[in-house]
Amino acid sequence: SGKTTVLVNRVQHIIESGLAQPWQMLAITFTNKAAGELRERLVSAIGEEANSIWAHTFHSCCSRILRRFADRIGYTSHFTIYDTDDSRRVMKQCQKQLGIEDKFLNHKSILSEISRAKDSLIDTDEYKAASSNDFRKGKIAQCYELYQSELKKADAMDFDDIIFNTVKLLQENEDVLELYQTQFKYVMVDEYQDTNHAQYVLT
Repeated sequence: SGKTTVLVNRVQHIIESGLAQPWQMLAITFTNKAAGELRERLVSAIGEEANSIWAHTFHSCCSRILRRFADRIGYTSHFTIYDTDDSRRVMKQCQKQLGIEDKFLNHKSILSEISRAKDSLIDTDEYKAASSNDFRKGKIAQCYELYQSELKKADAMDFDDIIFNTVKLLQENEDVLELYQTQFKYVMVDEYQDTNHAQYVLT
């Protein structure tokens, strides 16, 4: 449908009209492949200065912000990003510690429930409060709490934490929020209707 072409032309127009510097533009897309293609096309349209445009996926944009300000939320700037296998390994350890057998509550279903909570920006305390009358959810709440504390101990975040923690960082640190609100004069999101709640709030 030519969305990328529209995005490239729009960015080119804004820069050539002097409405913004390249580093004042944020263009978000959903896959690494699309972000790479967008960057390539911007460079061929505008030249090398296009490299300072923030053309990223949501996750790589958030990682970039977190690497700079992770200390504000109790991490170091060298935090590790856990993949699915890492998350499963940690969750199985949590279940073992809590005496929750996998055949009673599967580690994959616990992780997908935690992922849904993070996408909805529900932290461990809120989840625990909401699940007090539900035995199964109560067990998941215990897993969620222990899982997050194990990640923190390892200076690690899972994929969902990247956006969750960026929203938290911006909501709790007025100066950081102001820094990026001032920096970005234009924010463009490819496929805006595909954003989940956390991405919507971030935007």
